[in-house]
Amino acid sequence: MERQNFENKKLIVIVLAIFYLVGIFIHLNSVFSNLLKILTPLFLLMSSALVIFEEKPSKQFFIWLSLSYLITLVIEIIGVKTGLIFGSYSYGKNLGVKLFDVPLIIGLNWVVLILASIGFVEKIKTSIYLKSFLVGIIMVVFDLLLEMSAPKLDYWFFDGGIIPTQNYISWFIISFILSYFYIRFRIRRLLIIAKFNFLFQFILFLMIVLFT
Repeated sequence: MERQNFENKKLIVIVLAIFYLVGIFIHLNSVFSNLLKILTPLFLLMSSALVIFEEKPSKQFFIWLSLSYLITLVIEIIGVKTGLIFGSYSYGKNLGVKLFDVPLIIGLNWVVLILASIGFVEKIKTSIYLKSFLVGIIMVVFDLLLEMSAPKLDYWFFDGGIIPTQNYISWFIISFILSYFYIRFRIRRLLIIAKFNFLFQFILFLMIVLFT
């Protein structure tokens, strides 16, 4: 059974890699730009589902997932409306359906990125605080690349094109807190697909930054 489960995960990772390769091709060719408005939210939803249902969600995981989604969505809404959290920014058109000017998919992306970051550090033998600190650092490093590519992809735009330091501080704090509670809940999941999805996204955004 474990062997079969591993083979299934490997197949999912391969399929995910193919989708990301196609995504890179589409993103790097402006002739397909109109497709992004349709394909981007659908793909993010699909990849998020693969991460979340890599294993059957436990009660603790479902609680953490639901609360993390709602918390990040509310934070984003407050952030867009006030500029007090991440700075003054607004979302573009390529992330799908919005609630109070914030794409609904954003909460899911927060969740899957944090899950992957936890996957990279969870086996390190150290305190829960240091693990959560490392998750925060990983998320900030990811965001450094993401912020350079987001305007090119019509994801979001900071006023004046300047990304304030508070954006990165907020990313760190949010990631630290949510990962802390994940680890504190003693949730046990194999985060193989989550980690590969993170790496594939990182490569996608790196290609965008370098070649567009």
